[in-house]
Amino acid sequence: MCGVTSLAPGLLIAAPPLGDPNFDRSVVLLAQHDADGAFGWIINGRDVMTLEDLLERADIGDPRVDTDGAVRIGGPVSQEQVWLIYRTEEKLPDIDGQFEVCDGVTATASRKVLEAVAEGRMPPSLFGLVGYAGWAPSQLEDEIRAGAWLPTDVDAAMVFEVVREELWTKAYERIGTSALAFTTRTVGSA
Repeated sequence: MCGVTSLAPGLLIAAPPLGDPNFDRSVVLLAQHDADGAFGWIINGRDVMTLEDLLERADIGDPRVDTDGAVRIGGPVSQEQVWLIYRTEEKLPDIDGQFEVCDGVTATASRKVLEAVAEGRMPPSLFGLVGYAGWAPSQLEDEIRAGAWLPTDVDAAMVFEVVREELWTKAYERIGTSALAFTTRTVGSA
């Protein structure tokens, strides 16, 4: 990997204030990171629609199927693409295109999984993400050196058990610090 130590799978916790409204107070599930760049999803982005809305927009299934769940902003890149995230133990058998991001977390962009959801075979932990976060070669490393991101490890509990609105704060707490530790104000300097 030419000197690049992979941070994936892992989490990226946005430093305050990041200065980019796309990533303010965000937590990114990093799925891939190597010499070619990095790829992941904001897992605490704002809700943009329900899963039922998504099925209707994708013209999949019976519109009377009751599907609970949210679809959130996953990142600023390719927001016409939808990713589904769910626990690995809920992986749907006999459907290609599902991959384990990290221990206990599976992702897919497969329409066949969305069709299974419309048929009532929805993984209980499932949530949707529109778009993704992507970095060119060396871009993420430069942003980390500049203090924009705090990389850390990931576990399925952070992804599925922490309420979206509390995820940023809980991610800092999990590593034993707070967002205030990353502010760089020096009072009284000229």
